[in-house]
Amino acid sequence: MAKVVSTAAVSPRNSVSFWTEAVSDTFVVLDCKAGDGRESIDGEIAVQTLASIDLARVRASAQSVHRTPAAIDASSDDYYLVGMQTEGSCLVTQDGRSAALHDGGFALYDTTRPYSLLLTDHFEQLVIRLPRTALERYLPEAARLTALAVNADPGAGRLLVNTVQFLANDIDVLSPDVALSVSQGVEHLIVAGLGGLTRGVPDAHRISRRKLVQTHILENLGDESLSIKSIASDLHLSPSSIHRAFAADGETVMGWVWQQRLKSIRETLLTGRYEGTLTDLFLTWGFSDPSHFSRAFRQRYGHAPSQLLRPLADDAWADRRRDPDQWP
Repeated sequence: MAKVVSTAAVSPRNSVSFWTEAVSDTFVVLDCKAGDGRESIDGEIAVQTLASIDLARVRASAQSVHRTPAAIDASSDDYYLVGMQTEGSCLVTQDGRSAALHDGGFALYDTTRPYSLLLTDHFEQLVIRLPRTALERYLPEAARLTALAVNADPGAGRLLVNTVQFLANDIDVLSPDVALSVSQGVEHLIVAGLGGLTRGVPDAHRISRRKLVQTHILENLGDESLSIKSIASDLHLSPSSIHRAFAADGETVMGWVWQQRLKSIRETLLTGRYEGTLTDLFLTWGFSDPSHFSRAFRQRYGHAPSQLLRPLADDAWADRRRDPDQWP
């Protein structure tokens, strides 16, 4: 059920402070000022949660909204907001860019950097708040796409607006499992809508794909079966597109995987607290061949992994010392 906050029961004299507090509680700490020469704000916010995203319908009178450096310094909020203008107009300004929104157009803004909104009288805006990681998982260059207007033309933009309008009215009918799937679908529509803006970001699609693949690899680094084929299947990408995402930087996918595994093993050994065997350690991080692991480690770091083991006077350490062929 939506949580609704309204200025209807508040005196005009107190409406601006009441509204500012309500907006800050809903999104992030913001500074609101009445517009059109008025000294009060009339407005209503209805907020609902859909898995990892929050959806708000904002209806209000003219105002300006500011995310100030002081508010940013005083908070740890780390969200992106997507504002869709369904009535009236809005001018979004961030990072030296301004986007004029109307007739279902939308734009992205980043709560970790200053921004402002200039909203006309009697406006309605649908606002999605989602964690930074949720968007950057699929759109790593998102921070460079703020305050750029996406029109609600046929395509992803129109689908997003229609979907969010439906959710604003009927979100309560969704079961938890369906809500999770729908929230992921909304995130993908946002990515698709913003994707057209990446034409101005050099090599953005390759960078985005590489970041997506790297995130998946790190989440499954200890899986011995991790391969180009499994990555492509899990991410619904072609093997060739995955290869290309790394080849442009002079790397191979599996070469990057091995580097991350070796790095993780070395970091574990350098803590000085690891008391297990090297066999356990390399198996944990997805290596299956001890000789391949030892050669790769020595080639990358210039010494054998056994040199980083704690010299414990126990049977396991003695066994390693007696078996130099296994750990050169």
